[in-house]
Parts: sequence; structure tokens; C-alpha cells
Amino acid sequence: MFVPTWESVLDMSPTDFEKYCVQLLQEQSAGLENCIFQHNKIITVDDGNYQIDGFIEFSAMGVTYKTLVECKHYKNSISREKVQILYDKVRATGAQKGILMSISNFQSGAIDYATKHGIALIQIIESGKQFDVRVKPGTIVASSHIPHNNGCPYIGVLQYGKVGMTHCSYLRLGNMSLQNFLLNGLNKKHDGS
Repeated sequence: MFVPTWESVLDMSPTDFEKYCVQLLQEQSAGLENCIFQHNKIITVDDGNYQIDGFIEFSAMGVTYKTLVECKHYKNSISREKVQILYDKVRATGAQKGILMSISNFQSGAIDYATKHGIALIQIIESGKQFDVRVKPGTIVASSHIPHNNGCPYIGVLQYGKVGMTHCSYLRLGNMSLQNFLLNGLNKKHDGS
């Protein structure tokens, strides 16, 4: 599977990027019942307040599930430490899942840590463009695969795995990877297209 390596800067402000990410997640979760999406939520717990860029809450089989979404509008690769901070927020707030979304790619340590701790990593890239991709650690090649998202300017790429074995799933119409993550977590049964 392919991991885009091009570090792009999307033509939107950090706040607009956060709102776009929440909108993309909402589109990808259309089949979940009683699903609530919020931008810029403050969660108050015993040890203080946590500002969360995006928040997803839904019920399944009588249980309420909460997912925290952090959005990083950074030029540089996302490090393991950024994923660790989100994981700490997930534990502190009692949420079940975490999603970190970025316009930049993720360092291998971030992907490994996120996979071990059930954090989804989603890189937002431009739709309809050809990208340089990493197929093996240290090797960058051009991909003939051009991701499309039904006319939308950007597409999300869900990334999971371990160092040297990263899997990608392009989040577009008909892809159930995000819903599978919200309901079951990360596993190898995701659609890798």
C-alpha cells in the first residue's frame, strides 16, 4: 500500500482545516445511527478542561462511544509525540478512540505508536493528483494511482500498520474503513484501496 510523502499546504486556515476534517469524517460515517459531530469541543473532567478540535459521539447496542479528533495543519511530518498527546487525552477524558488528521505525512514512529494504541492517522491530500509514495522504508517512487474523491478537492488517507508495513485506505464514497475503525478499531480487514 502507498503512503504519500509530499508535504503539501492546503489553501485553508487552520480553523477551516479543522472544520473540513470534521465534515469529511461526518461524510465517511453516514451509516452510523445517532452520530453527533462537533467542532472545537471543550471536555471537562476531574483534572481540568481539554480543548478538542473535533468530537464524535454515537450509540451502538446501548453503549455510547466517544472519539476525539485532533487536526494538525503542519508543514513538517507528524512525530510520535503528537500521537502520544492525543492518546493521553483519550485516556484522560474516557473516550474510546482517537483520530489525528494532518496535511503532512506521519513519521514511522508515529504510525507504529498509533497502531499499537488504537489511534487512527489520516493524512489529507489533494484529490486527483499524482504523488510520490513510499513503498519501502527509505525508498520513494512515483505512483500511478491517482486518488479521487467524487469531485471534492481533498481526500483522506487512513494509515495504520507498523514500521515498514504501513497500510493505507483512501476515504471516499463506499469505503467503510472509518466506520470499521469507529466500531471495531484498526485491523487488517480494512479496505486497502
